[in-house]
Amino acid sequence: MQTFQNTGSHAKKPQAVKFAQILLYLAAALNVVNGLYSFGSPGFVKKILCAAMILFGIAAIYVAARMNVPEASRRQAAVALAGILIALRIAEYAIWMNFGFLLGIVLPVLVIWRLNGAEAKAWYRS
Repeated sequence: MQTFQNTGSHAKKPQAVKFAQILLYLAAALNVVNGLYSFGSPGFVKKILCAAMILFGIAAIYVAARMNVPEASRRQAAVALAGILIALRIAEYAIWMNFGFLLGIVLPVLVIWRLNGAEAKAWYRS
C-alpha cells in the first residue's frame, strides 16, 4: 500500500483527475437520483434496472472518493464504473424510450476521456 509520503513529485493531483473525479461524483449522483425516481415504474425489469442504477451509482461515489491516491487500480476502477454507468443509461433508454435518459451518458464519457489522458495516466503511473 502506498502512502502519501512516498508519492514524491506526484503529490499534487492533476486538474484532469480532479475534473474527472467531480464528473464521476455528478454522474453517480445522477444515476442514484434517476434510479430512485424511476423505481416506481411498473414492471420487474424496470425495477431491477433501477436497483442496478442505484447500486452502481453508490459504487461510483465510493470509487470517486478513492481517486485521491495515485494507484493504477483506482483509475481502472473509475473507468470501468463509468463504462457500466454508460451501459445502464443505454439500457434505461431502451426500456423507457426517453431521450432525456440518454443524455446521462455525457458525464461518464467525459470521465473516461479525462482519465485516459496522458496527465491522468502519468499520475496514476499506468
